[in-house]
Amino acid sequence: MIKQSMQITPLYSDNARPMKILILASGRGTNFEKIHSRQMELEQNGGKNYGTIKHVFSNDPEAPVLAKAKALKIETSSISSEKFFADLGKPPSDEGGRILYDSAVISLIEEVLEPDLVVLAGYRRRLSRLFTDRFANRILNLYPGDTTKNYLVRGKIACVQALENGEKTIRCTVYLENNPETRFGTVIAQSADISLEGFGMGDVAAMEEKIREQGEWKLFPFVVHDLIANARVAIDEKDSIYVDGRRTGERGFSLSP
Repeated sequence: MIKQSMQITPLYSDNARPMKILILASGRGTNFEKIHSRQMELEQNGGKNYGTIKHVFSNDPEAPVLAKAKALKIETSSISSEKFFADLGKPPSDEGGRILYDSAVISLIEEVLEPDLVVLAGYRRRLSRLFTDRFANRILNLYPGDTTKNYLVRGKIACVQALENGEKTIRCTVYLENNPETRFGTVIAQSADISLEGFGMGDVAAMEEKIREQGEWKLFPFVVHDLIANARVAIDEKDSIYVDGRRTGERGFSLSP
């Protein structure tokens, strides 16, 4: 009996040019700025393998991230999801409307760019199956908590849930957005542990700021530029992640020192 080997596919492997990044964002664009700053650092240091942000799209034409991108001379575009769904006469959660909206977004994007990686940097639209299938294994998202915890529920802040469940630390998670039916996709990497000691339920803003500084702003740029753009990340047919040729566990690659 011949045993077939598992096919392992890099998320990105073209070392002849920088990886082309599309950012989808809806707000201030702080993660976009950190990813771009890491790009500039690598460019200035003569790096060869990194990602370059080619385009920023927003579902909100007034989102501050668009002005920030334009100031950096990065092309931008937007389609107001609010107006789109109002014109359809459907709520923003309508699945048929979601597919129509994503179809319009895909058409707009592909007129200007064929992205190697789509980064959801605070994008406040749930993607349809049409979108995730179109860019399979190319959509990256971040959650300011540990997506492997089984106590997580929608609509409640990650650090609050961590405290409620007796956690002393929290981790951020970067994962692939591949299946609209599941809340979180396959984990690629997690941040180092971030201490929640000394915080209470009334300290949400302070906790979130600490999580951004010690988790999100370190993890997201690292995964984009230092892992994926360097062809260090691959996925197999069962959606297991490999970093540097070694299969990771459910928590993915860890930035723990």
